Amino acid sequence: MKSVNRYSILTFVVTYTLWGIVAIYTQWKNVPFGSSIPLIVLYVLGVLSPAISAMTINKQLVSKEAFHSFCRNCFMPPKKFTWYVLILVVTVVFQLLPYVLFGGERSGPLYLIVLQFPLYILIGGMEEIGWRGLMQPELEKKWSPFISTMIVGVVWSLWHLPLFFIVGTYQELYLSFFNFSISTIAFSFILAVVYQRTRSVFMCIITHAFLNSLSAVFITGEAWMGELISLLIGFVIFIWSQITDRSRPNCRGIRTWSL
Repeated sequence: MKSVNRYSILTFVVTYTLWGIVAIYTQWKNVPFGSSIPLIVLYVLGVLSPAISAMTINKQLVSKEAFHSFCRNCFMPPKKFTWYVLILVVTVVFQLLPYVLFGGERSGPLYLIVLQFPLYILIGGMEEIGWRGLMQPELEKKWSPFISTMIVGVVWSLWHLPLFFIVGTYQELYLSFFNFSISTIAFSFILAVVYQRTRSVFMCIITHAFLNSLSAVFITGEAWMGELISLLIGFVIFIWSQITDRSRPNCRGIRTWSL
């Protein structure tokens, strides 16, 4: 747990400091963060803090060979085609089912999902190096996957809190922190399934980026019922994954879920 504690402290200190500066300035001047290159740089560095912190902590605490293995797991695409099908299916179901049930708006043509995808690898996807690359597996050494995922989801939600005070962010313009937190915890269960099924941080990165890109085009109307449906979907997919994983002869040492 030493690595989790160090990672959490470093990530929150760096992100809250950087985003805090941006929030204070944008609130004081009443300007969006995108209006200034220095503000954008501070914003992006805050986004990358989980990745930078995880790499820093891992390099300090593990062997050189283990660190190189960790880096390969983060940046080398796996060759197993069925894994890509898995993330496509679960992400589309997770994002589009609430959209269909509760409505929303479509912000642009479908090709924007592809065009925006590389940007969302940087702005969002790279966070997974910390959350699923370091925190999730370390927590699972002590807790069940279910409890570990809940912890990551809650911590991950709190990490986003400064964005609600930065003028011009999507969170500040359109979301409430309560609904956002429910959605974030729900997405944590989806990402936990991807990680437990693939043991690939790279797959978590592209899953995160794909969902961000998809949700930027298919914007679900914000309602607490819609967020609860997302949470239910996350639970169902997670439980299905745990049950089917347990039923296989070789489950790669993944612990089954429990409360």
